[in-house]
Amino acid sequence: MDELVNKLMATGNLESGEFTELLKFRNIETTEYLYEKACSVRQKVKKDIIKIWGRVPISSYCKYDCKMCGLRRDNQFAKRFRMDTMLIVDCCREYARNGITNFLLESGDDLYYTEQQVDGILNAVRGAVKGCSIILALGEKTESAYQRWYQNGAAGYLLRHGSANEQHFRKIYPSNMSLLLRKQQLWQLKKIGYQVGTGFLIGIPYQGISNVLEDIQFIKSFGASIIDMGAFVPARHTPFEGERSGNGDMTTYILAILRLMLPDAVIFASPTLDCVLGQGRMQAVQAGADAVIVDLDVKTIIESYSVYERKNGRFILPLDQVDEVRGQIMAMGLDSD
Repeated sequence: MDELVNKLMATGNLESGEFTELLKFRNIETTEYLYEKACSVRQKVKKDIIKIWGRVPISSYCKYDCKMCGLRRDNQFAKRFRMDTMLIVDCCREYARNGITNFLLESGDDLYYTEQQVDGILNAVRGAVKGCSIILALGEKTESAYQRWYQNGAAGYLLRHGSANEQHFRKIYPSNMSLLLRKQQLWQLKKIGYQVGTGFLIGIPYQGISNVLEDIQFIKSFGASIIDMGAFVPARHTPFEGERSGNGDMTTYILAILRLMLPDAVIFASPTLDCVLGQGRMQAVQAGADAVIVDLDVKTIIESYSVYERKNGRFILPLDQVDEVRGQIMAMGLDSD
């Protein structure tokens, strides 16, 4: 197994059978060795600087009815909200007061925000927080919108492919969504010049090892600049609410594999990991992730943005204290930005 890790580090890829062995027969010794190699690659490429990204959930409306998502269109129990530009700017300023100038502006696939409105948001945020970095995650939009927002200062765009397998994609997404279109849009974004992010959920229903392998190979062949993966967390009032959560240890294991496959990529440690693992985001950092997403301590907003429930067992997870997150990173001997 260690030989497979060494080969993956040297070549950036494995044969299908080798990947299956690495995933199917993982053990403590191989996991520790894999994490050690992933962190050594991150240290070489990223100088062990962990970036903290402040998430701003600008809207909880969505036109799609995805089976795993608490924001799904037909969820009549979801609390809906839309932030205006002033509130978005206020959130970014609050992050900046805590030393965070990397912003992930995220929403459901909301038709309300026009090209011009997003332009205005980008201008306002960049004017309020000089030198900030902005990644957008606003769903499927037109190529002209992508082009316009890139020219107006959005450095990255996050659009999860969800599943690279057509049959599996159809089981977890609604019939009016298209895997082909999603892949086409990812390539559009890359052609424009964005740092493009994609990803999938570990442990989502109907997923097998072959699906995971297909997803890993898609991310590799696409050459993703940003990787946003998490463990599946059941959301209330969705078709999958009674399903079991994804395996957090497997998620961090795959993050480490992707670090060896794509050394330069930004790999996010998502808050979903804290729902399935104790200190899940920090465990992802120990597995080679180089970026941690935090949620602003604005309770009413986060409670309304219920993609999943911030819950670990029977306990509701507290909202983030940035100083505490930064201290956890420093305790591992790493710097934060």
